[in-house]
Amino acid sequence: MTSPDEAEMTEEDYARAADEAYEHRDELDELEVVEFTADDDVRSVVSVRFNRGELRRVEQAALKAGMPVSTYIRNAALATSETVDLDAAREALLASQRNLKAAMAALNRDLPRAATR
Repeated sequence: MTSPDEAEMTEEDYARAADEAYEHRDELDELEVVEFTADDDVRSVVSVRFNRGELRRVEQAALKAGMPVSTYIRNAALATSETVDLDAAREALLASQRNLKAAMAALNRDLPRAATR
């Protein structure tokens, strides 16, 4: 089966291709050697599972971003992989609250004086 470009395949095309591959899975004499090149910089490969609706959304977003799906998923994963030091974030929030309270107290102290001038 000659398949259309993956970006143009419908769910039915994927289902038909999967059914055909499964149907002919034992026909080892039909296999052929293909040439490939591997990028030396690739260190690890992981598998991610999406249902068809999720995959379609990811494919559309990757297409809109002008990049392959694998690159899109990699970039999204790396963009969200920063860890947050919750203790430091809480301390920064408390310091901001203290500064805000001090500023409010100063305003409350200085505003009545400014109104009487």
